[in-house]
Amino acid sequence: MKKAVTGGILVSLSILLFFSGCSSGAPDLASVKDEFVALIEASAEINDIFFGQGLPVYDRETSSGDNNAKYDEETGVYYWTIPDETYTEVVKFYDKEGKKNRYAVEKENYGKAGDKAGGASEYTLRLEGKDISCMLLEDYTEPEREFVYDESSPGNFDVVRVDCPYQTVAEIKEKASSVYSSSYLAAIYRTVFEGYKTEDRIVFARYMEDESGNGGYLLKSNQFEPFFDKQTEYRFDTMKIVEPSRSDSVNVEITAYGTYIDFDSAEKKTGEFQRVIKFVLEDGKWRLDTPTY
Repeated sequence: MKKAVTGGILVSLSILLFFSGCSSGAPDLASVKDEFVALIEASAEINDIFFGQGLPVYDRETSSGDNNAKYDEETGVYYWTIPDETYTEVVKFYDKEGKKNRYAVEKENYGKAGDKAGGASEYTLRLEGKDISCMLLEDYTEPEREFVYDESSPGNFDVVRVDCPYQTVAEIKEKASSVYSSSYLAAIYRTVFEGYKTEDRIVFARYMEDESGNGGYLLKSNQFEPFFDKQTEYRFDTMKIVEPSRSDSVNVEITAYGTYIDFDSAEKKTGEFQRVIKFVLEDGKWRLDTPTY
């Protein structure tokens, strides 16, 4: 009888130790909260690069063309056309008599400018065999332009601005890997950087590097539809660690505000909801293992 009781106690202790061992090991929230909050905040930039508006690009309306002047053989005049917010289009031409560049706007466009129009005098500009009734602008400051696109530019991709902090795929990946786990990123890199083909359509990569030899530009697809207009917001004071969690993998429940799927009605709604976010330890550093947008 004594042996049976002792054996029972030992078995019970073993079971207790086994289950407590399974649930133990998760860090205390206080010890990781600051790092978790920093990762969630940093993820907003990565989310936007991958699934939102993306990196800034040169506008095709204002950055197309080149600096090469056109030449009118009849009049011997060199001229350029300049897109302009006030006048729609300004013609810059070289005045051989005055030996300087001058700027003219078609009368119709000058009239549309209204109160924004500057001082000008009537002028007839002859180009391409036609007399064009214009207004010669007296004080016109030519806007700075960067000519990026020409006839050889790919139609499905825009050029990322050179003042953007990310100029290569490697730089984007380096930033993303400081926030998200390698397993999460591996799952989305094909879509973001490679693209793929289905039976009925081609899905272009979100980003690719220009391999035409015309320049070392980073390109962004203009065919991509952003996943969101506004990202989810989080109440960090509501964070709590939930099961299953362990020393190298932690699930955190947090109150969020944004767009979500109501699984009871299968409807998309906007409001406050509970979200579980997973963090994993990689090489001694915590990383997000689920999206946060």
